[in-house]
Amino acid sequence: ARCRVETMRAMLDFLPTLKKAVAKETDASKETGELKRLRVKRREILENGSSTNGDECENEVAIRERERILWNAIKIKSITRLVTTAYAHTIVYLVLTVQVNLLGGRLLRDEIEERTKSQSQTQDGSSPSAPANRGAEKYRSSHQTVLARTYHRVFSKGIPSLAAEVANAVEMATRQYDVRGAIDNSELALKADASFEDVASWIENTRDHIEHRQKQTKAMSSVLTKFVIPPEDQNEDCTQHDAMDELARHILDETFDLLESPIFTNAERSCLDATFTELRDDRYAKLFSHSSADNGNSSDGDHGDMKKEEEEERKPLANVVTHLQKSAVATFHRPPSHKEEMESWGGILGMMEEPLPSAPNSYLPILERLSSVLELGDVCFD
Repeated sequence: ARCRVETMRAMLDFLPTLKKAVAKETDASKETGELKRLRVKRREILENGSSTNGDECENEVAIRERERILWNAIKIKSITRLVTTAYAHTIVYLVLTVQVNLLGGRLLRDEIEERTKSQSQTQDGSSPSAPANRGAEKYRSSHQTVLARTYHRVFSKGIPSLAAEVANAVEMATRQYDVRGAIDNSELALKADASFEDVASWIENTRDHIEHRQKQTKAMSSVLTKFVIPPEDQNEDCTQHDAMDELARHILDETFDLLESPIFTNAERSCLDATFTELRDDRYAKLFSHSSADNGNSSDGDHGDMKKEEEEERKPLANVVTHLQKSAVATFHRPPSHKEEMESWGGILGMMEEPLPSAPNSYLPILERLSSVLELGDVCFD
């Protein structure tokens, strides 16, 4: 219970930084600002009299083509922001789970050893050892050192690299969709709208590319640890590593070893599946009339008809992109309802001396209950 609470507190601290790091790599404010200026310019051209000369026509065509380019960039950045947030949220949570449980297990063993030594000294009549809270103070100091070292790389180098890979995958997955629709005198069949199934396929195709799911085997290693662990040929932090205290150095080394283990890979896969399922069923599905949650509660006879309606329902691509960039991404930074929060803490309410932290979002209560995550925590603690 203590490790679970500490992990949640750490997530609360890191989520604002995660949000800023992803937003920096997927910032579309420049494109949005230029779009607004182009709309004004196009309106001015249309208002300059009913008779349009050749130059004005050429200008309007050029403006529309530029708008197409800008909208395509916004589309890619918006979907990239959503998918990158999901990946970054997962890896930060799992690495915290590993490190908090490693530190918690080490602290418990040190406290037991200290208590045994103290009892032995008391029986022998010798002087008592150091204060009992020394272990806790050492734990907190080492904890901060480990967090600073690990997440400096994640936020400064890992997330930029992750966002770049996701952007490439998103561009390939969405190349048949364009806010402006078909291009004049072109054989390309571009779609200016999207259905629920279209959005789901973008996400799934992006995941296939990032996670190499088509080639996946049981022995395959984690797909996200490369954004946490520095390459072996990079020794930029050796001096800092040697300067750390023994406990922090031990935890950092153990973290890297565990991140390359099959147990971590299994937990990562389970968390990604759970995260993207929650994102699909309870988030971007709500943009359409019939969400997956509605379908799940329908009878078998109605299920096929509702699914058909959902597939056929289409929304303007601009609306879909805006929803993914804002509403869907915001769910990772919005606390769940009071009822959901109470249910997530049900097993340890009343067991803690201090107030429990609020769950940062509705994803974490799902992830922390996964059997693979519980197993990962147990292995790290022991």
